[in-house]
Amino acid sequence: PRVLVKGGDWPVERIVGREAVEAAGGRVVSLPLLPGYSTTALLERIRGR
Repeated sequence: PRVLVKGGDWPVERIVGREAVEAAGGRVVSLPLLPGYSTTALLERIRGR
């Protein structure tokens, strides 16, 4: 991929696949976590829980 993105709980140097993405000219980004936003919460909303 051109951009590999992980949550801020992942330091960039520990992201699996970072070296391959960067070697291919892509970049790796660690985005800050936002309170109230999560994959789990999104899935629960979709499922109607």
